[in-house]
Amino acid sequence: MGFSVKFNWVLQIDPPEILSLNESYSFSKTGNRIFPIGTPIDLIDIDRNAVAKIKIKSFLNEDEHTTGTFSVTKIYTGEEKRVLTNYWNENR
Repeated sequence: MGFSVKFNWVLQIDPPEILSLNESYSFSKTGNRIFPIGTPIDLIDIDRNAVAKIKIKSFLNEDEHTTGTFSVTKIYTGEEKRVLTNYWNENR
């Protein structure tokens, strides 16, 4: 008998089309996951494009499903977005 869990230092989801600084958003992922609470991590989309710097506010694991909330601390644009997107695509 065992329990499978992934430790994540990035949140990869299909993000809302419009993100606002300091706003909170919810997320849902399959599988059981652990995220650092209150520590800045990257938000990337399904294609691994860098979107924003976020902080996970809370998460809950239930029967192979993780839900949670995060707040946006920075939205990536321009060269920063390009460099970070390259980073996340190099480390597949």
